[in-house]
Amino acid sequence: MNEGKEILVIINPYAGKRNGKGAVQEIRTGIVRHGLDARVSITESPGHATLLAQEATAPVVVAAGGDGTVNEVVNGLIGTSKTLGVLPIGSGNDLIKSIGVPREIDAALKTIAGGKSMRIDCGTVKCGGSSRYFANGVGIGFDAAVAYRTQQITFLRGTAVYIMAVFQTLGKYIAPEFTISVDSRSTTSHNLLIAIGNGRCAGGGFYLTPDAKTSDGLLDICMIADLPVRRILSIMPKVMKGRHTDSPDVTMRLGRRISVKAEDPFFVHADGEIVGQNVHNVEVGIVEKAISVLVGAEE
Repeated sequence: MNEGKEILVIINPYAGKRNGKGAVQEIRTGIVRHGLDARVSITESPGHATLLAQEATAPVVVAAGGDGTVNEVVNGLIGTSKTLGVLPIGSGNDLIKSIGVPREIDAALKTIAGGKSMRIDCGTVKCGGSSRYFANGVGIGFDAAVAYRTQQITFLRGTAVYIMAVFQTLGKYIAPEFTISVDSRSTTSHNLLIAIGNGRCAGGGFYLTPDAKTSDGLLDICMIADLPVRRILSIMPKVMKGRHTDSPDVTMRLGRRISVKAEDPFFVHADGEIVGQNVHNVEVGIVEKAISVLVGAEE
């Protein structure tokens, strides 16, 4: 139980297209209701959540935001004994679908108060001269281009943002010829996207790696072939239910070290945040049991 244990709640007011700002009072009220000894800090700029997590003296640090906020906090907690909690107030909130945290703020606070934790793996992604950790997943190609487009859509929230971005990107995206190496087994092909999942879901509701487990020491890789628009539209409903894995246009792999190269430039996202634009090479790895996370009762 986390009652009486000091907690730092890091709130991103810009999460969920500024939904985080409106959630601040609800979070403060819930903290009191659940008897949590919690202090609230509000982020002021990109990267601030990482600094706040690094400087935190509390043994539990809660990321209140979307997957991007969780990513920042994770990068501040790796290598420490602090435990991560998640309050989902972002647009996608994909990691919670793999760790059993409820979507509603009060229910998520109840999970935090319950104090049940487990250690999960984290991935590493290196591209464009930078390196960082991720908790949920990395996207290469089309889904990263979609993630980039979501940043320009300000009039929608939740899964609707990602659906709109998909339709705005369709027909404009040109798939590079990728050389993909999974634990030294290499293939070369034109792929619409390459999704690497520590968690099951990405893009706010696309179960690209539906069998991924956050603590099995492996990353799940979904490679979808370059397809015409009508075939992409036909496979999308299957992806949203995680029923695409036996499609002839889909290749699924498991691995610990993945490298992707292409002569044509491509986008890369980590936990929904763009970490590479116009890059030609990305390397992804895994760190087993990298961080302690508060999880739901079913985990």
